[in-house]
Amino acid sequence: MLVISIIILILSLLIQGVISNYIGYTFTNLSIFYTLYPLVALVVILPYFNNIKKYFILLIIFGLIIDIAYTNTFILNVVIFSVIYIFNKFFHSILPYNLLTINISSIISVVIYHIISFLVLLLVGYDNYTLSMLGIAISHSIIMTIIYTSIIYIIINFIYKKFELKEVR
Repeated sequence: MLVISIIILILSLLIQGVISNYIGYTFTNLSIFYTLYPLVALVVILPYFNNIKKYFILLIIFGLIIDIAYTNTFILNVVIFSVIYIFNKFFHSILPYNLLTINISSIISVVIYHIISFLVLLLVGYDNYTLSMLGIAISHSIIMTIIYTSIIYIIINFIYKKFELKEVR
């Protein structure tokens, strides 16, 4: 399952790059394909990890890649992803892991990501990112988040059951 998780995360990074470079979007002109693909992948693969250390290694590696390649920051995404991990761990301890709940947790995770990013930008004095832009970013990412979450969930669930894989230990 670890290899499948890594493949999903790499594909998510590649999709993020293709979407941002070739379809392109700005906060004033967002595409319907806008979402945070690696974050969604991290949310979907979480329940397949029994070994949280291995999950955190993936979270840190892919958070740093996103920091360097997409946001030009250092450890910001690692910190945000860690906060989202805590939320999802709590969320799925209360609710079962199925297509509906994983979509809900993915949407909430994307919202948390945008809100924390917005607050950090406010804190550092970046005043070009307004509250209305935050709302637009969140609203535009919901549809693709649901679509991408559902696709990944169905694929991983199928592979998991078909090959009788075990959780990552």
